[in-house]
Amino acid sequence: MWMRIAAALCVAGIAVLLVTCGGDVVAGAGGSNAGDPPGTSAPPSSTDGTGSTSLPPLERTTIACALDGSGAFDSTCSVERVEVEGARLLTVFHPDGGFRRFEQLADGSGLAAVAGADAVTQTLKGDTLEIAIAANRYRFPVDSE
Repeated sequence: MWMRIAAALCVAGIAVLLVTCGGDVVAGAGGSNAGDPPGTSAPPSSTDGTGSTSLPPLERTTIACALDGSGAFDSTCSVERVEVEGARLLTVFHPDGGFRRFEQLADGSGLAAVAGADAVTQTLKGDTLEIAIAANRYRFPVDSE
């Protein structure tokens, strides 16, 4: 009986973890280096013969950010861009290991937060899109694509 309860709790814990992380635990489970942020291991470049397909290539850049209510921007955040099932996703990694995930809106009007209840404020300043969410602000270069 105790084994069944323990197994049920384990499965429930894994399910909560997967829902909370949006599946990133499974996607980043193997092959990352100890110092890399979660999910940043090098993706396979082709089909490996087992029927699994390769992941899309990751594009990583650095952007200016002001974290935790800071008034000053610095270039300590990195952004990973990937397209998944037609959606362009951007994950911003903070130097302390935290991150935020955004989806680029299809109509080109900006970014939307993928998860969380915090409101996103967007301001276009020349060729820079400034995003404010909670106590964090990010500056993304605007593409003409």
